[in-house]
Amino acid sequence: MWTIKEFSQLTGVSPVALRYYDKEKILPSKRLANGYRSYDQTDLLIVKNLVVLKYAGFSLEDIKTMTSLYHEPEGQACNDQANEVLTRNLQEMKERIKLFNQIIEVVEGIMPLFENHELYKLNQSELNQSIDQIFDQISTGKGTIA
Repeated sequence: MWTIKEFSQLTGVSPVALRYYDKEKILPSKRLANGYRSYDQTDLLIVKNLVVLKYAGFSLEDIKTMTSLYHEPEGQACNDQANEVLTRNLQEMKERIKLFNQIIEVVEGIMPLFENHELYKLNQSELNQSIDQIFDQISTGKGTIA
């Protein structure tokens, strides 16, 4: 068992974030007799999953769904719920990866243009068009360029 301070040091998740996750029931903590939060091995596993899912861009609602499954009876219903969240988020991650690859291509393509101001001026409208297209995809939430 760890205190919130020890658990924070172990996981790199701030005490403020741990309290927030507790309040939102994403990582409900156990309480000691003195009222202090305490964390165990299961909580460590949940936090590791939480951090990975957060980094992958999962919403807090989806993270809450996934972490709540640790406290549900094992069975197909849990599997189905997890699979639905993972499938949806996997598709979203793939779309973000495609968009990032397109942004990388634009950045790699424009880097040589900044070596010579005249070359940049000649290609400025094409550069702006590429940026506008990526911006439109991001702002409309579609994630990929057609």
